[in-house]
Amino acid sequence: MNTPKTVPRSGWLGCAVALGLSSVMGWMAVQHGLAWHWGSSQDVALWQRAADWEPDNPDHWYRLGRHYQVDFEGADPRQAIANYVRATTMAPGTARYRLDLAEAQETAMQVEKAEQSFRRAQQAYPLSADAAWRFGNFLLRQGRQDEAYQEVRKALSVEPGLTSLAISRCWQSTQDIEKILKLALPPQVDTYWGAIDFLVDAREPDSAMAVWKRLMASHPSFPLHKSFRLQEMLLETGHPEDAHAVWQQSLVAAAVSDTSREKGSLVWNGGFEQDLLNGGFGWRFRTIRGAGLSFDPGMAHSGARSIRMEFDGSGNIDFQQPWQYVVLEPNTRYRLTAYFRTERLATSSAVRLELNETHFGDTLEKTADLPETQAWAASEIEFTTGADTRLARLVLRRRPSPKLDNKISGTIWMDDVSLIPLVESSALR
Repeated sequence: MNTPKTVPRSGWLGCAVALGLSSVMGWMAVQHGLAWHWGSSQDVALWQRAADWEPDNPDHWYRLGRHYQVDFEGADPRQAIANYVRATTMAPGTARYRLDLAEAQETAMQVEKAEQSFRRAQQAYPLSADAAWRFGNFLLRQGRQDEAYQEVRKALSVEPGLTSLAISRCWQSTQDIEKILKLALPPQVDTYWGAIDFLVDAREPDSAMAVWKRLMASHPSFPLHKSFRLQEMLLETGHPEDAHAVWQQSLVAAAVSDTSREKGSLVWNGGFEQDLLNGGFGWRFRTIRGAGLSFDPGMAHSGARSIRMEFDGSGNIDFQQPWQYVVLEPNTRYRLTAYFRTERLATSSAVRLELNETHFGDTLEKTADLPETQAWAASEIEFTTGADTRLARLVLRRRPSPKLDNKISGTIWMDDVSLIPLVESSALR
């Protein structure tokens, strides 16, 4: 006879414990799910319910703190602080909680407590750019400039992308660029470029040049066009010598040869062996209807190619290209030379190489008008600059014609353009 098996009491106890644990875990999952759902809503009342429902989750209290800190209509710094304190008590190592607590305390005029909170956030994350940045801004607002700059420097050492914003904040507190360079900006290439960009936009030539000198002391390498904005600002603010110095140093940094200097000419790329740069002290151009600009490797006065201008006869063109800036010395004699070839050039308004005044466009000097057709020939003039001459624009120029037959057609080649100071005339300085 078989007797029914009985389940030991310990087995029933284990099942009961397992069932109890499963129920508790299930309830906790439901509790967390509800709290998450309420916390994800846009209703602040539900955020509070989530915090009350799951009081040991610091994120709920932090979310409430943010609301009371930044909400335009319901801002309440003291309520924000109370919620942040609960969050930081549960998660004392979370820098974000402490940083927002510090800013709420500052808003509530609890300055000493705010500084303590900032310092605790830094202790939790000593390499945090955000912690150093926000603490630095707090110190700036308290008028503690030197300490603030040191914190800003820590932030930039980790996150160079903050440079433009950092120098903007520092610039508001002092326009002493040497102090900013010494205390706030780490000696990094990216940081210097960020500072230069800010100062270019602010049109601060002297300060921009101070940063540029620090940058160049590190012997950086960069594309030539990277300094064009700085050069343009320096030219526009009346600092042509500084602009030209930046240009020459940029040529070295970009490893671009400057054969014109070897020949004593002030014209860069006068033989058109390199591309047109459209910036700095290189040749500039723009697309214009009725005229084409290109290199011609099959037609050169010397070297590998010349530049060719073709006019299709469709318009009365205001033509002024290519052109470049040249820095000149006052009371100095120069020789301007260019070689031209023309073919069936038909125009009722002369084409010639000009030196123009940069602000008003007045013609300072000009070569002879180009003929209809000629083989390669030099066009040359000598002139002496005035007492105030410092910068000019060298340009191949054809002004619109007032005549009825006013269109231009034909082809011009230009090569070997040079502008050389005459040493024998230096007594005129």
